[in-house]
Amino acid sequence: MLRRDSIDIIKVIESLESTFSLNEKKLSDYVINNYHAICDMTAQQLAEESKTSPAAIVRFSKKLGFRGFKEFRIEIAKSTKSDISYEKQIYEQITANDSTETIVSKVANAHVSAVKNTRSIIKPEIIDEAVDDILNAETIHLFGVGSSYVVALDFQFKLVRIDVKTSLYSDYHLQLVSASYIHENDIAIAISNSGKTKETYNNLKLAKERGAKTISITHMGKNPIADISDININTVDIEQGFRIGAISSRISQLTVIDIIFMNLIKKKYDQIPKHIIETGSIISGLKLK
Repeated sequence: MLRRDSIDIIKVIESLESTFSLNEKKLSDYVINNYHAICDMTAQQLAEESKTSPAAIVRFSKKLGFRGFKEFRIEIAKSTKSDISYEKQIYEQITANDSTETIVSKVANAHVSAVKNTRSIIKPEIIDEAVDDILNAETIHLFGVGSSYVVALDFQFKLVRIDVKTSLYSDYHLQLVSASYIHENDIAIAISNSGKTKETYNNLKLAKERGAKTISITHMGKNPIADISDININTVDIEQGFRIGAISSRISQLTVIDIIFMNLIKKKYDQIPKHIIETGSIISGLKLK
């Protein structure tokens, strides 16, 4: 279920648009353009206005993580009362005519929004399950391409610092070789914002066939990588062409990585700080005076 303290419900709806059925698309379009009016509507009234049905509205609400339309309507009301701004310029492209001040504002707002909305959908019990599996695994195999590879590299750096055995390759062919050697005591972690990256999907599928536990970090909503994962951790972001979302999706992924990492430290508090201190002292010796 979604957290209720800081969710940008319109952003969540927009991030899920590619997964919506025809009726859900009608509803999402109506909600985005008329969210102020929904606070006073019944499910029947919304169905009539959006040319759908009360049953479709209940299913739509549940897909967003609510128990029903009443909870969804309350969240819309909270968002409206809090004066959350849904103006489209937040998600616009950065143009050649933008001032530095405008670019600073667009990027910062998009990053803050990505972190807040990812936080709103994260399920602590899923994080706990992933952390326990990582701690009990023999080797953590990380998979990702493009900007998701950079996120995987950041995760590998963190895991190595706390003495967790990891495997990560930038070359796709080597990733496949790595996946082919995975066994049931290992864990495969796939990172893909869209959840549709073919190379990452192939690696995770092969790892699963070898008996490994599979974890994925993907965009919220149904996608092929999430479908074959034992554990799926979601992020929220809009990534359309060369928009700010294409940048802030990385921020959402890194937020999830940091949450997992801090929970790993918490679970092994007695042993892990020693490793951090030791590696920190080695690295600090390389810095210029």
